[in-house]
Amino acid sequence: MSDSGESKRLGDVTVGEAKRAAIYAGLTALALFLFVRLLGEVLVALLLGAVAGAYLLPVQEWLERRLRARAGSALITIALIVVPLAATVGYGWYEMSGYSAEVQNEKRREHIIADISASLTDLNIPAESTRAALQTAFTEALLRSGEAVQEFKKRTAVLLVSATVFFFTLFYVLTQRVRLAAYIKLRVPGDFMPFYERLGVNVGGALRGALFAVMVDQTAKAVAVLLMNLFFGVPLAVALALVTFLVGFFPLLGEWAIYIPVSIYLLVFQHRPGAAGAYLLIGLAMTIGSSLVLRPKLAARSAERFNFYWMLVGLVTGVYAFGIPGVVLGPAILGFAKAIMDTLVGDVKYETSLLKEERAQAKEGAVRAAEEEKDLSPAAR
Repeated sequence: MSDSGESKRLGDVTVGEAKRAAIYAGLTALALFLFVRLLGEVLVALLLGAVAGAYLLPVQEWLERRLRARAGSALITIALIVVPLAATVGYGWYEMSGYSAEVQNEKRREHIIADISASLTDLNIPAESTRAALQTAFTEALLRSGEAVQEFKKRTAVLLVSATVFFFTLFYVLTQRVRLAAYIKLRVPGDFMPFYERLGVNVGGALRGALFAVMVDQTAKAVAVLLMNLFFGVPLAVALALVTFLVGFFPLLGEWAIYIPVSIYLLVFQHRPGAAGAYLLIGLAMTIGSSLVLRPKLAARSAERFNFYWMLVGLVTGVYAFGIPGVVLGPAILGFAKAIMDTLVGDVKYETSLLKEERAQAKEGAVRAAEEEKDLSPAAR
């Protein structure tokens, strides 16, 4: 038996040692449960902060070499995100708030209903039944919008906490990256080094690929919507582009909330069926193409650990299972599973693989078949 006692047999464990092991196991489970409860709502913000820190690290290091101040360079790097984000969100909120207040105005709402009824009358649709249906739809929409506002107010605290965790995690990664890496490596036993390395490569690669793909994809769709709005003369062009960037995190669903109402607007209020059809078709192609082709393709190319198929599975099913957090959690789960598989299987070589054995058997079978055919040929007889 070794001096550390790691080779002790199960029958040699004393009652006291078993009790201590059971207590430690219970305390570990309790700690994990409390930790998940503590970070459950903000776990995605923490992961995003860590990944964003890894992305912005070259910028922070460049500023640090010139300013010779790590904390100051980190704050400037974070400001490069905060200032444009605050400006765009503030502008979008201002525009959408004005539009919401206008729609809730009763006189304006009656005018909108009258315009829609007149447009549908031109299409030989009875105006009376249409007006009643529109009034019911407007009432339901206003009720739902009020519920959405109340739900947003309830989630304000979570959003503020998530934002705080995100930015402080980002600042911590940028300023304490050396100590953080040393802390993790110090507490991971050397026996787990292969798993640690594969975990960093697979999970880190999957996260970087997913975030890069999502940001590029969302930016491209927002720019496309902005250009279409300007070309077709749609009001709130910039605000709708910002909303597209935000709601598009839901694959196959997000942009419907933008280009379908805009298509209806072009058809009903501007009487431009060609523009409405073009806007709808472009939006539909953009949604399908980005969610099923562009996003997983960019993610696979950036991650370099997964092919197109697996990144498509991770992104689409991740969002379906976890909502917006699935953008991060889906690829991260794939990376975690691949790290475990790579660690268990190890570095497999062709000389010792099943593939070589299978090919050898196929070659032997082909040789035997050729010999049998030769024996049965007329010349051989």
